[in-house]
Parts: sequence; C-alpha cells; structure tokens
Amino acid sequence: MKFFTQEMSDASKKMVAEDPEIQEKLKGVTIKFILCVTDAPGNEDRQMAIAFEDGKLTESILTVKPAPSDMRTEGVDTSKYAAKVSGPYETISAVTQKKLPMLAALGSLRIEGDMNALITNMTGLTALLDIFGGMPGLEFE
Repeated sequence: MKFFTQEMSDASKKMVAEDPEIQEKLKGVTIKFILCVTDAPGNEDRQMAIAFEDGKLTESILTVKPAPSDMRTEGVDTSKYAAKVSGPYETISAVTQKKLPMLAALGSLRIEGDMNALITNMTGLTALLDIFGGMPGLEFE
C-alpha cells in the first residue's frame, strides 16, 4: 500500500477501529483538520479531511488532483475544520517515517486555522502519524 492513498486511508480507519493500543493513544482526541501533501508521486496533490470524535475516527476523506492544484492555495473553512496543514510530500513522508522531527519540518509546512486546537491535540496528531508510519507494508513512493 502506498503512502497517502485511498488504500492507506481505508487501512487507517480499520486500525483505529480495531487496535486497542491505538484507541488508547487517541483517547479523548476531538478535532477536525485537513492534511494536504503537495507534489506527491504521479504529479499529484493529495488532501485528507480527517475528523476524530473522542478518539474515534469519524471522517477520513481523500481528495486527489493533478499538481499544482487549487488545494495548495485554498484556505480552511474554520466552521468545519479547526486547521489545515500543507506541505511537500517528501517532508510529510519523512516526518511520518521519523526521518525528520516534527519541529524541524515546521519551516516547510503551511499551517492555517486554530493553532490552539492543533496544540491541544498534538498528542493525538502525533499518534496519527505513528499509525501511518507503522502500517504494515506501507510504501513511500
């Protein structure tokens, strides 16, 4: 399975629903946000709208468009999502693989919306990256 694809989105939903260890890490996390990767393999921009409600993954919608797409400049509707984090595929995949610390990646990321909501849920968001990075058979193209 390839990183940041529909197959990965479906597998992450299953892992969150079935793995008690993951459920414990995500306990209490309630946030809706968008994660956008630019310049993904295949000359694509890919965006996931993700929602957690008390640790349960309630939304994981992947949108894929040819790069460069309007997803790069599109703002975040803060009435629906707390924040949007955008960045190059290479940066986000490196953070997911723990090859690059999140703090070192911040200079390459564009963050819009409610920073307090992101900071409040940082433990859960880090757990989500751990889930992505720990998926069996996940390939970074």
